[in-house]
Amino acid sequence: MALLMRNACRALSQTTQKSAIRNLSCSAVLHLQETVVEQEGKTKCTLIPGDGVGPELVVSVQQVFKAANVPVEFEPYFLSEVNPTLSAPLEQVSNSIARNRVCLKGILATPDHSHTGELETLNMKLRKSLDLYSNVVHVKSLPGVKSRHSNVDCVIIREQTEGEYSALEHESVHGVVECLKIVTATKSQRIAKFAFDYAVRNNRKKVTCVHKANIMKLGDGLFLKSCQEIAKLYPR
Repeated sequence: MALLMRNACRALSQTTQKSAIRNLSCSAVLHLQETVVEQEGKTKCTLIPGDGVGPELVVSVQQVFKAANVPVEFEPYFLSEVNPTLSAPLEQVSNSIARNRVCLKGILATPDHSHTGELETLNMKLRKSLDLYSNVVHVKSLPGVKSRHSNVDCVIIREQTEGEYSALEHESVHGVVECLKIVTATKSQRIAKFAFDYAVRNNRKKVTCVHKANIMKLGDGLFLKSCQEIAKLYPR
């Protein structure tokens, strides 16, 4: 399911002798630095079922955890942009995630038009409220699974709090829409450092900077320059 947390699952699997969940496919929602263990010996985890197939998938994950006797206590919150009247306040959900430091999150659907008229989606608001600046996706071929490409093993790390994700758009005159792309040296350097640190920790030999500095000379030019500056700190 979208945005289930790989690091969270790894941390949770370490709290039990069972190995059934070690291969559970997850992706990062929140970078887990430490596990918060309750007095009862259970890890409290924020649970966001989400929209569409999200609740069904979350139920399946709960069943797997139960079968593996994973010592987890879920703290559920209904968060939705599709059903805003039933949704919990964003601040309440953000506080829960910040407190528990681990979250299992289903898909949050994005409606064509927000009921508030805002351009910024609930997903974007959640990222910004917790400063979840790094999206980490591990793409790896699975043994025995036929696909167009074999022996694929790469990690895609994307900055997701600025750039095209600024949600700054307006119609200056009828039929003319302007979209603003924000790029800062601070956040560009931060995501570059995250990528290099990840490479070092996981024995990755190469970091590639993907950009369009040939066209967006100032914006992506700043991003490229920031990555090059950080690269100098990692001579290996």
